[in-house]
Amino acid sequence: MFFVFAFNFPAISQNQPESNLGVFEQQISGELEKFFYYPEINRDVKFVYWVKSETKNKEEKKFLENTLKKISEKNKLKFSIAKDENMLSPDSSYYRFTVDVIKLSTVYTGFIKNKFLGSKSMERSISSKLEVKIKSSADVIVISDEVNTKYSGEIPYEDYSRLETPEYKFTQSTPPDISLLESIFFPAAVITLSAVAAVLFFTIRSK
Repeated sequence: MFFVFAFNFPAISQNQPESNLGVFEQQISGELEKFFYYPEINRDVKFVYWVKSETKNKEEKKFLENTLKKISEKNKLKFSIAKDENMLSPDSSYYRFTVDVIKLSTVYTGFIKNKFLGSKSMERSISSKLEVKIKSSADVIVISDEVNTKYSGEIPYEDYSRLETPEYKFTQSTPPDISLLESIFFPAAVITLSAVAAVLFFTIRSK
């Protein structure tokens, strides 16, 4: 006697969603890049970046410094990254470009699809809040503004951990819970029935 259990496993999409870190980079890069095109800004002058984190988070600081570096290289801008507030460019003319990270957040807000023992998807919400200040080398404020980004979209439930980046905790979050029946009782029942089936099978064959 055999017991056969059929499970419908969701097919893996060929179009994998962007990683959480990738979404952060796309959203924030697009907003920060706008500042270099303000009429008050002379793009031929060197930019000295100073990144701060409100929570003193080294991961956030590293991410923003890398993002600013990529933007500058893409736009062929002269730049340097300050390691502390005193390490400014020795050039006679430069912009002091300060980015204060207020929030970088990833949240899985809930299920969109939640079929019992079937396909599941959930909504992810990725948001950021930054304060940007650009000063001249004469310590005159040229631009003072705030950047807010928000992105939401559907992702497969089983793939969420692949979209996170281990070294950046702000790309990680806790997914919604699946039902107790689906997560504990049903698997336990399957294991029990499978064990019974195996015992019956070998008992019948031994007779």
